[in-house]
Amino acid sequence: MRELKSRTEVALGCVLLFAAYFVTALLGLRLDAVAGFATLVWPPTGIALAALWLFGFRLWPGVFAGALCVNLVAGAPLPAALGIALGNTLEAIAGVWLLGLVRFQTQLDRVDDVVGLIVGPAICSTALSASIGVTSLRLAGTVSSSATVPALRAWWIGDMVGDLVVAPLLFVFLGRQPLRWRRWMRAEVLLLACALAALGLLVFGKVFGGSISLSRHPYMLFPLLAWAALRFGHYGAVTSVFLVCGIAVTGTAMGYGPFARPVLADSLLDLQAFMGVAAGTALVLGAAIAERNRAVAARDEFLSTASHELRTPFTALSLQVQGLIRRLRRSEAIPSREEMLVDLESANRLLARAARMIDELLEISRVAAGRFELQREEMDLAQSVREGLARFEKQLTSAGCRVELRLEGKVTGHWDPLRLDQVIDNLISNAAKYGAGKPVEVWLSDRGERVVLGIRDHGIGIDPADQSRVFGQFERAVSPRRFGGFGLGLWITRRVVEAHGGTISLSSELGRGSTFTVELPR
Repeated sequence: MRELKSRTEVALGCVLLFAAYFVTALLGLRLDAVAGFATLVWPPTGIALAALWLFGFRLWPGVFAGALCVNLVAGAPLPAALGIALGNTLEAIAGVWLLGLVRFQTQLDRVDDVVGLIVGPAICSTALSASIGVTSLRLAGTVSSSATVPALRAWWIGDMVGDLVVAPLLFVFLGRQPLRWRRWMRAEVLLLACALAALGLLVFGKVFGGSISLSRHPYMLFPLLAWAALRFGHYGAVTSVFLVCGIAVTGTAMGYGPFARPVLADSLLDLQAFMGVAAGTALVLGAAIAERNRAVAARDEFLSTASHELRTPFTALSLQVQGLIRRLRRSEAIPSREEMLVDLESANRLLARAARMIDELLEISRVAAGRFELQREEMDLAQSVREGLARFEKQLTSAGCRVELRLEGKVTGHWDPLRLDQVIDNLISNAAKYGAGKPVEVWLSDRGERVVLGIRDHGIGIDPADQSRVFGQFERAVSPRRFGGFGLGLWITRRVVEAHGGTISLSSELGRGSTFTVELPR
């Protein structure tokens, strides 16, 4: 999301949004709107949602002005037009707010994002707009009591499909996500587009003089939608759905296809059900395929990283042992006790490093197998932190990190000591690794029913775009060539904290360090 900040950018954005909203709204109202204002084809909903999510809430005047003007042009009284504009604006703002709650990503390559789009903006926020709009028309006397339910239904479904068909297209293409072109991909895209257009015209049109008709089988298009989602991910899903829906609306408005009825509003109502199912199916399928591909890529990358990371300490340990054996075989140069102790301590550190890596790998299997259980007992978190700092004293010293520990109040509670040691070790290790040469601040605070642990470094920091994913499995915000590890430490840390009923948050800025704050209920 690139939020517009300067007044010039905001003003230009509002003008463009107003123009897009006004033009597409007029086209929608021309398609036999129920009671003259509630139409089953309403692209402005998707346009407004995408604009506010991608460029910020400050564009809301464009939505309000577009909705107000188009309803005045359509003949709505000024009070009703103001109410409708207010409802449409609140719909867009509420939709963006709901997307923020689910940490929506415009790539639409996660099933959670698609489900969040369907349940949040498409179902919930559109109900808000439909309710306010129809109520405004009802109070103005424009809609009769008998037409209230049909108008509400048409309004809600029209807005819903706008969010499912138009918004995803804008999210993907305006989000500027790179598309990786494969060999023969352009030819496959052309073939798919031709197949969709041809089959769409056969189903929803009247080609070849009506001698060929598939008008009773609209769901024959689903294999092509599946092809688009499987082969081209979110790009294929959103584009194919938009193309099919465009052909379907045009054909139905002309009186062709399986949903044609004597009354166009009835035709569009049946059509919108098909479009909603088609859009939802393609989007979910595309997201599921993207998740599968990501999982395969993550597995391959993990195996490569794990083999490299585990090989490093074992190779060093092997060289250490071989060197010690060669020295012991030389009778004239037997190492002294002090030299033997240095070599063995070095070997022990390498073994401890390998053991920590193996423990992280085993932690994944424990969580996946459902064996993530807490052994709670009364403990002093301050003592555990001091012990953790002692364990990493050499690493902190070699990294040039001076530690400042602050304690406020009594920080005891009923927790799992071994699990919290994992949390403490992971956070201190990260501070030493990424904040090298700078002070590390650790504080503990008594907040009544909760205890707060904070660890702050002043190192490289984390880019805001990466902060939401660093707690993910195998996720890393730095180059693995510069920093070792599996990308599991923060994932394990979050799982442990959440298992205790607590929360962990991150505050960071590039070049200024990172602050991890853990809150634990007693």
